[in-house]
Amino acid sequence: MKHIWTVLCQKSAIDFENNLVSLFNCLEEFTLVVDKTELVSKQLVIPAEMQLVSFWTVDKPDQENTLEFKGELVDPAGKVINAFSNQFKIEKDVKRFRNRTGIQGLPVTVSGRYYFRVFQKVNDEADFSLVSELPLDVKISYQIMDQTSIKK
Repeated sequence: MKHIWTVLCQKSAIDFENNLVSLFNCLEEFTLVVDKTELVSKQLVIPAEMQLVSFWTVDKPDQENTLEFKGELVDPAGKVINAFSNQFKIEKDVKRFRNRTGIQGLPVTVSGRYYFRVFQKVNDEADFSLVSELPLDVKISYQIMDQTSIKK
């Protein structure tokens, strides 16, 4: 398997008649406004639904293949704060493959550049290999929300 591309987006759709994929609202940057008076932990979770969509080509389509996919979210300090994985059986005669990984909520620790790292392991290889790093710039704005100024 050869990794061709991975994109972080809010939504994707596949037209099964034409086998075309459409990516909507691709993400490179995210701004979060946080009420400083309610901050209770060092890790926040942005309540957003996202998808990590990847495209692969199959090197050996004359046989069944297995792709093990692993993703990590790394914070600006280099700490892995979220990880996920999946395994896919690729049938014989399939020449290309796409996978979509749903992400429910994005954990963040500080403002800065985060990375989604994508790894692959093919057909029982010993180790995972890094195939992509997607930057996501997160800006956190801490504000004291004045509840008395909100009109009912």
